[in-house]
Amino acid sequence: MNEIGDQLLNFKNVLNEEIDVSKWISEEHQARVACSSSYWPKLLDMVEGHGEVAYPLPWESAKGKFGFRESELTVWSGFKGHGKSLVISQVFEQFLSVGKKCFIISPEFPPHRVLHRMITQSFGIENVNEGTAFKWLLAVDTSLWLYDQQSSLKPADVVALCRYAVEVHGVEHILIDSLMKCGIAPDDYGSQKKLVDMVQQVAHRSKCHIHLVAHARKSNDDAKIGGLHDVKGSSEICDMAENVIFVWRNKPKEMGGGKAEEPDCIVKVEAQRNGDGWIGSLPLYFNRSNFTFREG
Repeated sequence: MNEIGDQLLNFKNVLNEEIDVSKWISEEHQARVACSSSYWPKLLDMVEGHGEVAYPLPWESAKGKFGFRESELTVWSGFKGHGKSLVISQVFEQFLSVGKKCFIISPEFPPHRVLHRMITQSFGIENVNEGTAFKWLLAVDTSLWLYDQQSSLKPADVVALCRYAVEVHGVEHILIDSLMKCGIAPDDYGSQKKLVDMVQQVAHRSKCHIHLVAHARKSNDDAKIGGLHDVKGSSEICDMAENVIFVWRNKPKEMGGGKAEEPDCIVKVEAQRNGDGWIGSLPLYFNRSNFTFREG
C-alpha cells in the first residue's frame, strides 16, 4: 500500500475491528461494522475518478448524465399502456449485448413473449427468421434467466428469487415487473415499503442492480407528462430508491392532435441519488416495426 494508505491503517480514531460488540448488536450487524481505512481502495478509485462503473441508458444523449450502478435500486413508473415494458426491454437488451447477466421476473408476460420482443429489438427487424432467433437464444443462454409464472407472487418469494439469482447465477441486473404482481394490496403501504426495503437490501449486499416497475396512479388526463409523485402506492417506494424513471407516451400525437416533430415518448429521470445527480428528460421516437425507441 502507498504512504497515504499506510497512514490510514495507523489512524488513531478508528475502532478496533476485534472489539466485542456482541452484547450490543446481533452477529449480523456485528459483521458489518468495519473501520474506515478498510474502504481505502474503493475511496481511492472514486478520488481518482474511475470508481463507480455506471452502465448508461441506450441513447447517446444520456451518456455521462445517467447510469445504472451496482448495488442500487431503480424504480420505473408510468401510466398504463405508456410503454414501460418496451423501454425496459430495450435497456435490458443492451445489458445483454455487453455481457451482463440478467434475470427477469415478469408475471404479466409469458417468457416466450418477453424473448420475442427482445430478439426483435436486438436485430432491429420486424420479421426475425428461425435461424436468427435460435442464434440469439444460444448467445444469451448463459446470461439471461426468466421466471415462468403468470400469477401474483408472495413478497417473500420475490426476495428469495432475487437472492437465488444473485448467489447461484451471478446475475447483475434483475427486473421485477411489477410491484402490483407481488401479492400486496394497493392500499397496503406498510407491506409495500417492507418489500421494497428487502429487495433493496439484496441489491445493497451484492453487486446487483434491481429494477422495480411500479405503476402510476390512474389519471383523468394522461396526456400530461407524469412524474415521481404520480407513482401508485406508498411514497416510500420512490423515496427509498436510488433512481426513479418515468416513461410517458405521447398519446395526443398518436390521436392526430400533436405535431409531427414532437417525440413519441419521454423517458424522464426523476431521481438519481449517486453520480452527479443529473435529472432530466430524453425525447424519443418509436419504431413500431421493431419495438425500439431512438433519438431524433
